[in-house]
Amino acid sequence: MFSASVARMDTQETLHIRCGSDIEVALKDAGIEGAFLDFSDPFCQGPVLDLPQEAFLEKRLDFVVGAYGLDPADARKKQRLRYARLANAAAFARIVLWFEHDSYDQLILMFLLKHFAGLDERPVLDLVCVGDFPVEPRFIGLGQLSPGDLKGLYDSRQRVTTDMLALGQSVWPALVEETPHNLVRLAQGGTPALPLCAPAIMRHLKELPARSSGLSLTEELTLRVLAEEGARTGGKLFKTLVLEREPLPYLGDQMYWYDLDRLLAGGAIERFGDDWPSASITITDLGRACLEGREDWMKHVGAERYVGGIRVAPDGKIWRRQG
Repeated sequence: MFSASVARMDTQETLHIRCGSDIEVALKDAGIEGAFLDFSDPFCQGPVLDLPQEAFLEKRLDFVVGAYGLDPADARKKQRLRYARLANAAAFARIVLWFEHDSYDQLILMFLLKHFAGLDERPVLDLVCVGDFPVEPRFIGLGQLSPGDLKGLYDSRQRVTTDMLALGQSVWPALVEETPHNLVRLAQGGTPALPLCAPAIMRHLKELPARSSGLSLTEELTLRVLAEEGARTGGKLFKTLVLEREPLPYLGDQMYWYDLDRLLAGGAIERFGDDWPSASITITDLGRACLEGREDWMKHVGAERYVGGIRVAPDGKIWRRQG
């Protein structure tokens, strides 16, 4: 156990940046001092477009408010504060970036690396980037770890290199493009500066419709659980997806409800109850037909969605994945 008398590390001239607040208390308990910035804009969902900053922020705000049912005023306040604090982050002597291996984390990390690469003067940048850790039932994120675990990761942190900064400058422009070509090229190259980035990009691209069924991988996995295991509540479905089926878990529960909303609207699932966590969910005949490749889901879903800068909608060109 760590106590108030634990030896302190770092100083108040350090800023710790994480895409969520899940480790903020544990860092303090570990004796790791400094300010904390929760920079959590989920670029793995919704439009991520090549726009001037103000238009970009408004587009992102419109998405998160509508998709996750957030209070508009509160969401706007939090978003503005996050981006304003990032703009002022260079005032710190040192910045430590805390990230893991999934597309939620890695795409935000690429945005941050692109941001810091563009500064004429920048603080010392350190990185904790984790692909696995011995926790049960499986490693999903840094929020599972104890203060002692985080201290060990902190002690083995890396200095951010020019190659890492350059990777952010390459990945981010590819992410906001309207086609997947450059993202695929980068992922196939293995992103040696940050090897965890390449598989995260490939998982991100699996949210494009499958050539055979029109389903994203999340939609496919969801329907497969329901087809094989029968009706279950949204909460149990989410737990099964994250702990058993998803190859690289990246979704939070609110993000998953957004995916289920589309499956429900298009007729692939039925819901019995008002709230996703407690409602009973079943697969429909249409859902089975799409899962088996007998129907194209893109002919049934009406609402558009985005995979980075790529628009996915039945009224436009549909980029599809092979598997």
